[in-house]
This record gives sequence, C-alpha cells and structure tokens, in this order.
Amino acid sequence: VYFGRKWRRMAFVTDVEFMEARYSGASAKIMRGWTGAFGAIIMCPLISGWVIKAMQTIAAETMGLPATPENQVWVTAVVVAIALLMCGLSGLLGVVYTDFIQFMLATIGTLLLAFLSVRAVGGLDTMVEKLSSMENWSGNNLGIAPQVGPETGQMSVWNAIGFFGFLWIGVALSGAYQAQRLLSSKDSKNASFAQLLHTIVYYSFMAWPWILVALCSMILLPDLGAGVEDQAAAYPQMIVKVLPLGLRGLLVAALLAAFISTISTMFNWGSSYLVNDIYRRFINKDATEKNYVLIARIATFFMAVAGAVISIKGDSIQMLITLSFVVASIGIVPGVLRWLWWRTNGKAEIAGMLSGWVLSILLINGWLNPIGDILFTVAEGETFFSDGDLVGARMFVMALCVGIVVIVVSLLTPPEDTEHLKKFLLRARPFAFGWKPIIAELDEPYTVEENFPRTLVSWAITTLACVAALFGIGRLLLGPRLIGVVFILVAIVAGYITLKRIKEDTANDKDHADFLREIEELEAEQKKAAS
Repeated sequence: VYFGRKWRRMAFVTDVEFMEARYSGASAKIMRGWTGAFGAIIMCPLISGWVIKAMQTIAAETMGLPATPENQVWVTAVVVAIALLMCGLSGLLGVVYTDFIQFMLATIGTLLLAFLSVRAVGGLDTMVEKLSSMENWSGNNLGIAPQVGPETGQMSVWNAIGFFGFLWIGVALSGAYQAQRLLSSKDSKNASFAQLLHTIVYYSFMAWPWILVALCSMILLPDLGAGVEDQAAAYPQMIVKVLPLGLRGLLVAALLAAFISTISTMFNWGSSYLVNDIYRRFINKDATEKNYVLIARIATFFMAVAGAVISIKGDSIQMLITLSFVVASIGIVPGVLRWLWWRTNGKAEIAGMLSGWVLSILLINGWLNPIGDILFTVAEGETFFSDGDLVGARMFVMALCVGIVVIVVSLLTPPEDTEHLKKFLLRARPFAFGWKPIIAELDEPYTVEENFPRTLVSWAITTLACVAALFGIGRLLLGPRLIGVVFILVAIVAGYITLKRIKEDTANDKDHADFLREIEELEAEQKKAAS
C-alpha cells in the first residue's frame, strides 16, 4: 500500500523507467534496457506459462480430453489465441475495463462451485466432521495457519522463510505488472486504495472459495492420486463432478474470463516494456504512435508463443511457479536498496544482475546440487534443485549472493552523480535515514510523506486487517464461528484505521506537475551556479 503511492508519484509509463531516474550514465541505460528485456522476454513468458498450464488443465479435464501431447497442444493454442485476440485489439485501458467485468464473472463462478461443492458433501458442518475424521491426513485439525516443520504435509522451515520473507518483500515492492496498474491510477491516494482493495480481496476473500473446493475434493474424490499433476486436476474434476451441464459451461466460461484477465495483463505488461523501454528508448525514438502499436502487437504475439511453449514443456504448474519465485529472487535485495540507500549505484546493480544469472544457470543445470546437498537437508531421491521443500532455500541463496555482490560493488565503486540523486530525492521522497548525505546537499528542507516508524505502524495495522479477515472468514466457515466474528470485527476496525491513515498521509501530496516544477527549479539553480 505504501509503495502503491510511491509508484504513482513517480508518474512513469512503466516501472523500468525508474532505472534512469535512479541511476545516471551508461549503467542506467544498461539497467533500463536489460530490466525491460528480462521482464518481457523471461519473466512474462515464464509467468504466462504457468497461467496457461492451469487453463490448459481446466479445459482438458472439463471437456474430457485425454492427456495426450496432441490434445495439450491444441487446447493451449485455442486458449492462447482467444487471449491474444482480445489483448491485441486493446491496450491498457481496454485490459483494465475488461478485467473488471471478467473478475466479476470469475468471482461468481468460483463462489458458485464452492457453494455446490459444500452442498454435495452435506453442508459445512458435515464437511468439517468428515475431514476431522481423516486420521491419515495431517491437516485434519483444519488449522488455518500453516504447520511448519519437518513432517510430511507440513511446510518446511525454508519454504516458510522463502514465502513469508523473500516472496513477501518482492510482492511488497509492487513493481512489474502491479506497477502498471498503479501508474494508471488517478493519483497517489487512489493508488494506495487500489492496492489495499486488491490485497484484501485477493488474499483474504478470494482464497476461501478455492480452499473450500479443495477440502470438498478430498471427500468427493478419494481416489485422486498424490502426484502434483493429479492434485492439479482436482479443481476441474470437481467442476465435472458437482455441476450440472449448463452450470458447468458457465463456470468454464467464468474461468476462461479469469484466465484472459490474467494473461492479458501479462501480455500488456511485457509489450509495454519492449515498446517503451527498448524500442522507443533505444531503437526508434521518433516513430509514429501507429508504429509503436504495431510493434506492441508483434511483441505480444511472440510473448504469447513463448508462454505457450513453456506451458507445454513444463512438467507441472508447481514447477513453473517455483522456478519463477527463485529467478525473481535476483531482484529482491537490489529492489529494496534502490529506495533505501543512496550509495547503491548502477554498476553494482549490473554486477548483481550478472551474478544472479550465473547462479540461475548453475542451479538449473544442476551444477550447484553438490554444494546444496551439503549445506541443506535434501529429501531422499531429490536434489537441491528439485526438492519442493527447499524452494525457500534456493530463494535464500539467490537473494543472499546477489545482495552481497550489490553491497560490495557499491562500496568499491564511485557513487552516482550527486545532482542526479538530488533530482530523484525530490521526485521519489524516500525515507530520510538512508539519504542523509544527499539531503545535506539540498538547498531546502527535506520533507517525506511519512517517517519510517509511522510506515511500520501502518504496515502492522494493514497486515492485521488482511490476516484477521482471512482467519475470520475461515472460522465463520469451519468454526468455531464466535472466534470468526471476533476476527471480522478486528479486520473492520483495522481496515477503518488504515483508510484513515492513507487519507492523512496523502492529504498534502503534490501532483506530478509540482514535482517536475521542483526539478526544473533545481536544474535552473545548478545552471546559474555553473555559469
């Protein structure tokens, strides 16, 4: 929520423009070009790959198609073509409007399946009773918080660190496709409200229809295999088992809407990088808007093909997701340091980026397995790269090594140009504690939106609202319901305080024109002093 308004204040077209606002010289250009290419060519197809894989599984299961390579290719081609057609005929505005409608359709569909699944097992109380009696299932106490430990069915300590640590930081920075939406908001206050709404709806509310269907599948599909592919097929199999024919088609349409909503975001995000941060910035600065749109459509087509190929070649949705988590860990430490520490420079980011990619190649090819097998406890029959309980460990290794490289190189190389950093400071208004040497160079008092302690308090209150809503809905569904009511009341109070604090923090916020005026005044002073 904090970074939501920070991005809107920067008023970029894409978040990759941040590189040239934060750094200067050749290293800034290299970082902008590389980050745009990395996002569009690597991360966008990778994320699209597991999204397409999920829709591929749903479409094949609901239509009763055998899991043959030929059917997999045809289903993938059809669902990607539908998404490509819609995205190619529209831009960000169209994607946002259609997303809104598609989200409504998908929400209605998932709620409907959850309701009918619970009814099929005899109601919520019967579902809880049957699940609690499953002695061979480690989750039969229906605890909402994950059980962390070494036992089967528990989340490993390393994955808890990775998912609730590194992954959380990466999401909190709100870059990539999240920044695309935030940069489109009316103003910084609306950006914060949008991020808050997304967080509560996506994490606290929308999780429960999926969870209910999963719990019901354990009762209605007792012969479902324990493999990753078998479990991935549980949701579409529940559609076939629970829904009558007409509603089954409606839900498949709703899920297709959810798929298009997600994949169109990916395509629009990747093409905006290729056009704005590579083609327009380095290849053809003076082309017509029609030419830029054409390049965007061509780029979208190739990204769609790449995502489709990855989905077909990938062993499972889980494998593609965890691979994207580990690769994305390259940018976590640099992403934090850009905002918090003035001494970070473009050369250090380049060094960190290169080291991260060397590590990724070593990891994917299995060359780090001997070291990983020594440092971490690897399950029998698995390797450091393949062990599902060590995803967090792989994220930790990636973030730690890249972080060390960035910090060391920053200290060993000259800092960025002071005047350039002063412009960034006035535009971004980061926390003061990491920018004191630059603040001392300003000819005016430095004010920030809010200080660091206040931000931490706001973060704690907002997190309480989200977690209380998540647990509250869960307890209302699974019991004890009185505890659920208490959690919901806590969520309402914390949510109200959060809204109030956002309004206070953005009450005196300036628009982008004011920031540009400040920078122009600074440049005029610099020219006057130089003359």
